[in-house]
Amino acid sequence: MKNPVRVTIAFDEESHEIFNSLREKLKLSQSEIIRRALRFYYRYQDLEKYESEKIKIYVEMLAEGEHVILDIDHWIAFLRLVETHPEKEEFWELHREVAKSHAEQFKGKSAEYILERLEACNFFRINRTGKNEFTLILGNEITKDFIRVFLEEVFAGVGINAEIKEDLTKLRVRVL
Repeated sequence: MKNPVRVTIAFDEESHEIFNSLREKLKLSQSEIIRRALRFYYRYQDLEKYESEKIKIYVEMLAEGEHVILDIDHWIAFLRLVETHPEKEEFWELHREVAKSHAEQFKGKSAEYILERLEACNFFRINRTGKNEFTLILGNEITKDFIRVFLEEVFAGVGINAEIKEDLTKLRVRVL
């Protein structure tokens, strides 16, 4: 076996604390920690351009198998079909039940947390307009009722008093 290449590195204080924490937690040699970190960074360096919290949300949602990735055009097609279906009220009742289930999962969370979590699902983009005010920018006006109903049920189930106003392709949320 060929001798390993020796490299000397210098850490700033924060990096040194992280390094020591990993050594204690993983019970690995210094060299193995650096090798793994280097390989990991090499594989996933492209992810740096994305917000790390959103990446964590995506991994959590998708890894558990409770969520799917759906092309936006399919999403709009489903909602258009619901809108014209003669038994569409059954869909809205089911949708409200799903929202109530989500409310149980969101217990104790803030409106901002809930909105950011749903933003990660690409239901809308958030524009914070005040301390307790948010504008949700929708990709298509047909999604407005779906999101409004969902938020009304979730907020009610969590105990958040919020006012939701509609614009053409926006929802304005004010937490009271």
